[in-house]
Amino acid sequence: MKRLLLYVHFNKFNRLSPHVGYQLEKMRSLFSRVAFISNSDFKAEDQAMLKEQGLIDDFIQRQNSGFDFAAWRDGMAQVGWNELTDYDSITTMNDTCFGPLWDLEPIYQKFEADANVDFWGLTNHRKTKSFPEHIQSYFISFSQKVVASSAFQEFWQGIEDFSDVQEVIGQYETRVTTALTDGGFTYDAVFNTLEAPTEGMLHPDFSYYNPTAILNHRVPFIKVKTIDANQSITPYILNQIEASSDYPVDLIVSHMTNIGQPDLPYLLARKYLEQAEAEELPAESKVAVHLHVFYVDLLQEFLEAFKAFHFAYDLFITTDKEEKQSEIQAILDQNQVVAQIFVTGNIGRDVLPMLKLKDQLKSYDYIGHFHTKKSKEADYWAGQSWRQELIAMLVEPANQILAQMASNDRLGLVIADMPTFFRFNKIVVAWNENLIAPKMEELWEKMELKKSIDFKAMDTFVMSYGTYAWFKYDALSPLFDLNLTDQDVPAEPLPQNSILHAIERLLIYIAWDKHYDYRISPSPITMTPFIENKQLNTRANSSPNTYVDFTYMGGIKGALKYIIVGPARAIKYIVKRLLKK
Repeated sequence: MKRLLLYVHFNKFNRLSPHVGYQLEKMRSLFSRVAFISNSDFKAEDQAMLKEQGLIDDFIQRQNSGFDFAAWRDGMAQVGWNELTDYDSITTMNDTCFGPLWDLEPIYQKFEADANVDFWGLTNHRKTKSFPEHIQSYFISFSQKVVASSAFQEFWQGIEDFSDVQEVIGQYETRVTTALTDGGFTYDAVFNTLEAPTEGMLHPDFSYYNPTAILNHRVPFIKVKTIDANQSITPYILNQIEASSDYPVDLIVSHMTNIGQPDLPYLLARKYLEQAEAEELPAESKVAVHLHVFYVDLLQEFLEAFKAFHFAYDLFITTDKEEKQSEIQAILDQNQVVAQIFVTGNIGRDVLPMLKLKDQLKSYDYIGHFHTKKSKEADYWAGQSWRQELIAMLVEPANQILAQMASNDRLGLVIADMPTFFRFNKIVVAWNENLIAPKMEELWEKMELKKSIDFKAMDTFVMSYGTYAWFKYDALSPLFDLNLTDQDVPAEPLPQNSILHAIERLLIYIAWDKHYDYRISPSPITMTPFIENKQLNTRANSSPNTYVDFTYMGGIKGALKYIIVGPARAIKYIVKRLLKK
């Protein structure tokens, strides 16, 4: 069969998502000709890559005027209205779906062999008060007989560039089916939903509201919007896709991370670092390790952990005082370890010293950031345990971490899972995190990041506890480009909403803005989730169990607010109840 595919692409960030390349690769053999039409700016290197791989034949760059229907119209015009009938079928499709989950060839053969089917799609929408019955437009295949008809030609040549998407839906998406059925043609769908039960559905749109039915009827594509609209069951949708197809589910996770928010619960379930055999890094890989040594007595612990590295690395050590430099050098000499030592002062803890090494670090492919963590308030419980767990999650599995970062261009950051101290104790809670959000937004604006995110509306953040992390420099380059100085960081003791706390919480979001993905290195300590359920749902105390320095939180007024807020709410409730009597 001689088939033509008119494929419409749109990405709000003007990027080529990996699922699109996969889609074209898996479908290419079905079509004699593929016309790729981009309604968003498309990089020349991406266009060249698609052509070099033989995935597309024609490329059309256009504005998003008239949306998909105007784009398909322009694709038909480029092929030539008269030449369209040279093909046995024409398929119009867009990139608003993931797949194919299963082989498309049998589907094409089934419908092409059926004399009663003139055009077909994946799903249809029954007649409602708002819409006529119609095939949903994300995938429709038209036979040669249909394409040659005046009904087809007049419909598509009459497409206007509407600026309102609702007009496109009302005038074109819902009417292409009736235009052809009124012309005497018949259609079918992979999943004909006209008689399917709709109990529990807000609208009879199975492609959006009922992903379970989509998968059960083996519809080969699932819409992107469906994943986002059904977040409560998305983990199970992904599991079902994995169990019933060979589709790489990570393509879904990667795309949803990039176009949505990177810390949604259903995404987090898929963010664990793969537990696979570590591969050797490419020989040309350049690795830097930054270790901030405030507590010199802990340096040996890190040097012992670094011995497990199977890769060459350059070690950069920062410390706060000149007198510690000779102590550090002596320990390095005893261990036959070479490092550059920088005295960066006692401001900014471990974060500012790392940022001060911008010129040294920017030339490396992979960077590890660690520091000698202690806690004066509860050294073992909140200090040593925290440090040892972070070492176990990020230093000990470093070979595996870097191998995965090397094999995945889009993986720009690896952080540790939450230390157990913060699971046993109700500390990182929305009440406290909300105090840090304004500083996060301030830094976001200063870094001139492009993606929109409302930190004040978020309850908690996925963060790199202690700022331990492995990263690609480009993924966090906006942070380095701030060129922060000592004057940007408040003196110790730090307020709970300092710039350093904001940076600790910003890392995955900065990488996300740079179109990088992240992974979480799992903890070796197994703990039941019942702990979180118990701790986070304790009614008696909704305030954080941490010391609050009101000097940096409004002074006396802040302290009074802290004391009064809870009782005031109780009094308000009592007054309301009394007034009702």
